[in-house]
Amino acid sequence: MIRKNAVLLIRYLISLLLVLALPAHAADIQIEEFTLSNGMPVILVPNHRVPAVNHTLWLPVGAADDPRGASGLAHYHEHLMFKGTPKNSEGTYERMVESLGGETNAFTGADYTGFYVTIATEHLEKIMALEADRFQHLAPSANDYAKEREVIIEERRSRIENQPMALIKEQINAALYQHHPYQIPIIGWMHEMQTLSAEDAKQFYDTYYHAGNMVLVVAGDIKRDELKRLAEKYYGTIPAKPDYQRNWVNEPPQRAARQVVLRHPQVKQPQWLRYYLLPSYNTPVDGQGTEHALPLALFAQWLGGGSTGLLYQKLVQEQGIAVSASAGYSGLSAGPSELVISVTPAAGVSMEALEKAVDQVIDEAVAQPIPAEDLQRIKTLFNAEAIYAREGLQSLASYVGMLKMLGLPMDFITDWEGKVNAVDAEAIQAASELLRREASVTGHLLPEEKSP
Repeated sequence: MIRKNAVLLIRYLISLLLVLALPAHAADIQIEEFTLSNGMPVILVPNHRVPAVNHTLWLPVGAADDPRGASGLAHYHEHLMFKGTPKNSEGTYERMVESLGGETNAFTGADYTGFYVTIATEHLEKIMALEADRFQHLAPSANDYAKEREVIIEERRSRIENQPMALIKEQINAALYQHHPYQIPIIGWMHEMQTLSAEDAKQFYDTYYHAGNMVLVVAGDIKRDELKRLAEKYYGTIPAKPDYQRNWVNEPPQRAARQVVLRHPQVKQPQWLRYYLLPSYNTPVDGQGTEHALPLALFAQWLGGGSTGLLYQKLVQEQGIAVSASAGYSGLSAGPSELVISVTPAAGVSMEALEKAVDQVIDEAVAQPIPAEDLQRIKTLFNAEAIYAREGLQSLASYVGMLKMLGLPMDFITDWEGKVNAVDAEAIQAASELLRREASVTGHLLPEEKSP
């Protein structure tokens, strides 16, 4: 049976994004969109090179939509979606996909949930029949609810509780977001996960799993008319309730730098981390607008993008006080976003000395415009890495679905190269000035102190 380790959508989606990886030759990519009779949107990305399709059903509800005190519910329900219906018992879905040579899984993120299948086009109708059944007639048993709750609890133990890096990132995140629901872990807090009930899951299913809150994205070897016929047949009959309207609280102004120190017996190598709260492509922060998102992505690449990044050059190669250094920013979220810096100190280097050196590199980067040759190199890298997203059905379909969930325009695909090339050094410097210590949390992951 497939087990959905996709609590952390990041593992599934960020890996394909790289630095917002999109097809470099986007002009020849067609994105067709239509609506079923019940109002459900369908997006088609034709690709006739191989006789296969990627079929993903998206719902714009994720862990940040978990009810207060019931964290982990979105992920818990994602697991329950594989528990069968009166027509198709537990395991039928996975066995059918496997027998047809396909691949299936699901993911839960802060902003959305998705269920995907990649399969030969000739079998698509069978998959759609299965999906339509479980999206209308899901029927886990009482034992299923209890069993799957234990599965997600064990998943938290193995992926969070026993992983020092995961623990400190969770604590940093909880400190960074003072009010916004992003402060809650996607997998949930253990003590709340233990109380999740069948009634919680049923209410979640009834509220969110309906045609008015679903989007179908299909990429691959199928024509619009055929997809429309199949989608109308299987999904057009699903009742549509009113769309889910988010009512998230806004993050208050960030006024104080924070520090998180975690000591753990499993830590052998200390780690220095810093998270800055910043605008995303969707949401301003502290009065700073979304126009800074793409410049921030370019700045993060200049600051910490591999061995050519400033942090690596200064701290690892020149000063020898670190063995690794990186920085990254995504910006693809419904709410605020973060720029994350991670540095591993060299043996004998104190956290205080390392932090002083990191701050000096950041201050110098903010104080000067990015050199023309560095800017061109980074832009070339962004556009070159984008080529890889074009090669697979799933990567491009995932990006299309993500944009739809976040309400972002499809010109992120069709005009990505133009967007990147339009960013100048002044825009990057202005964006870099948003890295305020008052809007950050610094983390120290350290070995457990030895008893005297």
